[in-house]
Amino acid sequence: MGLFKKKNKTKSVMLDDKYTIRLEFADAFKPENNPQVAEAIESASEFERDNGLPEVSATLPFMTFKTTEDLFDRLRNVVAETAEPIEFSYLAIWLFDKNQKAKMGKPNSEGGNPHEYITLPGFKLDYDYQNLTKVIFETIFNLPENSDVSYDEKIEICQDLKQAYLESVNVDENEIARLPKESEVDKGAVTLDVPAYSVTESEPETNVTTYNPDSHTFSTSNSVDASAANSVAESVAMTPTTPEPSAPVAQPQVQVAKQSVKPAPEVHETRSAVRSINDTVDDEQAIAREKGHVTAPQFEVAELDPVDPGQHGYVEYQVNQRRKTYNKILQNSAEKLNDKNEKAIMDLRETYKKAVEKAVLKYRKDHQNDKQDLHSRINTQLMAAKQRDLQAEFKKIDQQHDKDLREAQLAFEQLKNQLESDAKTNKEQAQTRLTKHYQQLADKQFANEWAKIERRNHENEAKIRQEKQRHYELKAREDAAQLRVNALELLQNMLADETKELDVYQTQVTNEHLNAKQITISENRSETEKQRIQAPFEELREANKTISALKEQLARTEALRDSAETENTALRNDKKQLESKNETLLNEKLAVTKELSTRTHDAEKQNSDDLNTTLSNYIKLKLAAEMQPQPPRQQVATVESTAVSEKKDDQGHGENYSKQMNGMLHGVRRLVALFMVLLLLIICGFGYYTYHQHKQNEAQLSQMTQTMNKKIAKAKQSSGNVVQESYKNGSSTDENQAALNALHSSNGTELDKYKSEKYYALDKAIINNDAKAADEAVKAMGNDLGMNDRYRASQAVSLLNQAGDSSLATKVSDTNK
Repeated sequence: MGLFKKKNKTKSVMLDDKYTIRLEFADAFKPENNPQVAEAIESASEFERDNGLPEVSATLPFMTFKTTEDLFDRLRNVVAETAEPIEFSYLAIWLFDKNQKAKMGKPNSEGGNPHEYITLPGFKLDYDYQNLTKVIFETIFNLPENSDVSYDEKIEICQDLKQAYLESVNVDENEIARLPKESEVDKGAVTLDVPAYSVTESEPETNVTTYNPDSHTFSTSNSVDASAANSVAESVAMTPTTPEPSAPVAQPQVQVAKQSVKPAPEVHETRSAVRSINDTVDDEQAIAREKGHVTAPQFEVAELDPVDPGQHGYVEYQVNQRRKTYNKILQNSAEKLNDKNEKAIMDLRETYKKAVEKAVLKYRKDHQNDKQDLHSRINTQLMAAKQRDLQAEFKKIDQQHDKDLREAQLAFEQLKNQLESDAKTNKEQAQTRLTKHYQQLADKQFANEWAKIERRNHENEAKIRQEKQRHYELKAREDAAQLRVNALELLQNMLADETKELDVYQTQVTNEHLNAKQITISENRSETEKQRIQAPFEELREANKTISALKEQLARTEALRDSAETENTALRNDKKQLESKNETLLNEKLAVTKELSTRTHDAEKQNSDDLNTTLSNYIKLKLAAEMQPQPPRQQVATVESTAVSEKKDDQGHGENYSKQMNGMLHGVRRLVALFMVLLLLIICGFGYYTYHQHKQNEAQLSQMTQTMNKKIAKAKQSSGNVVQESYKNGSSTDENQAALNALHSSNGTELDKYKSEKYYALDKAIINNDAKAADEAVKAMGNDLGMNDRYRASQAVSLLNQAGDSSLATKVSDTNK
């Protein structure tokens, strides 16, 4: 597993797995706000650092399937301690393509690499969590947004994710959530199970202990019944009467809402626990195999080459082969005995384990009433204490009541009723306060003492388990020793029987060897006589072979001679073709040079007569200089090298011609360069003339504008109010039309020239596509919502809808229909 890019030089890295998990904790569970979550992240990071994996603290918010499961295992311990699930504000699977350029995407967006692939909304980590495959598969099949995806496509996606999960976490197939059948999907929401965690064991019912203040007793009920009882809250009702001095004190009747003790969280085995159990079973199997293992005795064998009957060593070879066969039989028998012993030992160990569990269950049965006994004892003690304190409180209240009543009767009778009411209220408060106090005291004392009893029971169970395991371990070792002795005795008997059979077989093979030896001697005599008769024929056959080889060599030599003559003829033809091609190329080069000279001459003629005359004279002088005849070369030739000297003359003539052509081309290039310089100067002059003319035109336009403005000013001074108002209206109409044209062409720069125009703010917002500014501009228009243009009205309605002001958009639409 590699890292393709550092996201942060000090902390974060990014993973190059195809599928990764990206998560963000809710605010209450972020590491900086929750020390237990921070400790779980640190624990997972330390484990991954020790195993050479990317640390969670270094890759957050991204994690692989493996590191996610490691972190969730530790977070489930946090859930068990706090009794509340861990919430996530974001959890999704992200997809990364190694062949594409890495560009980090954003949540809730399909752009980037990696980018969001599948979101897991509403995920909470609680006691029921098994692994990611269950969560992912159920989300794919149950999420309403995926309803338009076919069943086959969902299965294909799940299979791909399943393969990636297996490669990352390295678990067995039975630890992957079961994929649903199409019939299950058609029925509605599916609930999947993980085969490795779907084995349910019978567990004792979870009892919930509650305290009943009416009867002052503890009651134990099943968790389901307790949850049903706790959902109904009973109202507090108390109707005591003022006791007479001679009458006994009445016991107040109080009912309060029943409070249930939260049941202990259900414990789910983690993958590490499951692997620990598998490792324990493997260790027990290995011990059983070792205890009951026996080694088969073996005959001594040697590595001998096969020998035919009648040859020397045939008997030893056959006996050695039979020993190998017996060794294999003994080895197979020993393996079968080892398997049988292993199974017997495992069965005995299972029997002993059942005996241990039986003893533990007996102890647990003997102490199953400890909780009830503890309830009774605490009820008796606290009931008496409560009654004493309650009687004392009632007595004090009655005394105070009598005293206040006597004093009040001296003043006025009305105060008596008030005091009776106060006394009644005080009794109710005392009843409620003491009930709550003793209920809390009972719960606390019960929890403390029950924890001690439960710890004592666990310790006693562990002692019984250890004693029984030690006893049955000794018994298992004795059984293994006896099985090993029996197996060795059986193998020794087999060795004795096979030794006797080996002696008989050796005698049989010896007889076969002697008979075969006689046959071999007779065959050797016949072969010697045959070779003596066939010797002359062999010499004649060798002579014929030598003659055939000489004939073949002669044929190959003649073939080589014919091939050499053919190649010589082909080379001569190639030489003629090359000479013809060379001449053709020289003619083409001369024609191209002439054509280039003609084009250059025509181009120069278009400029001026003086330049044309100068260039023509230069070309003539250059050509005259280049075309002067060269002095003849001396040739030295002999009769033997006539062809060679002709070839050299042709080459020399070609070199002189090439030099002449290169000189002509050099002159032409210089002329073309001079022409380009002149053309550039002409263009620059024309550009400067154009720029100068443009400046003059601008100056004239400015002067004419100033003159026109002066005339207009004079006209305004001389005209009356009617003419002035008419001019203003005409100018405003022109300005509105120009601003409208700028809006239609989306020209913000042109629109800025008409800032005083009525719809300037709205038109500016439409051009900038600013919904908020458009909303403010329309609101500033008040009740006058007429836009005087269909395009302006439609754009205003669209921007108002984007700004969320649909009511104003409706008004604008209705006004401009």
